[in-house]
Amino acid sequence: MRTLLIALPGLLLAGIGLTHPHHLDATTAQWWRDMHIILAVVFPLLGAAQWVLLADTPKLVRYPARIAAFGYVVFYGALDALAGIGGGALAMANGGRSPADAPIFKIGNQLGTVGAWCFFAASVAIAVCALINSKVKAIPGAVFLVFGSYLFLSSHIYWPKGVLACTCLAIGMAATSYVSAPGRSAIEDSTRT
Repeated sequence: MRTLLIALPGLLLAGIGLTHPHHLDATTAQWWRDMHIILAVVFPLLGAAQWVLLADTPKLVRYPARIAAFGYVVFYGALDALAGIGGGALAMANGGRSPADAPIFKIGNQLGTVGAWCFFAASVAIAVCALINSKVKAIPGAVFLVFGSYLFLSSHIYWPKGVLACTCLAIGMAATSYVSAPGRSAIEDSTRT
């Protein structure tokens, strides 16, 4: 159950990403705004999944990585609120994009970049700790998690790269959760004896 819950945010984002408009204009403004209202709930769940995956890591890694996960939630959430919800609402009110909304998108994208790098840092910490603890079994999850986090830096959830990024995040987080699930190593050790 834990593994499924850890994968769920990435899967939801990948699914929503299939409908994300590539351009904001009068015809896409309402869905752009409404979609980002939905995403305001889903994006933080990625940070929550990181938080859970960091539970069994050494304190020296856990606390800075959880600060990074928190940074992702805050700064990426600001991007979603400003460029997503606010940008969509402005485009609806103005019949499309206008030069007046450029500052909102500029600061939103800057904050989103900080958030994406925070997410990447926390993902790398999760992957490294999983590799140290679970060795070879953690390689697939670590590769998917770090690759998806790298793609997420520049792709948001736009099709196709962003959808691939979120799918990789779901797979990587699920695989990492599976190999590092509490009690898994004790069960495996008992079957060997």
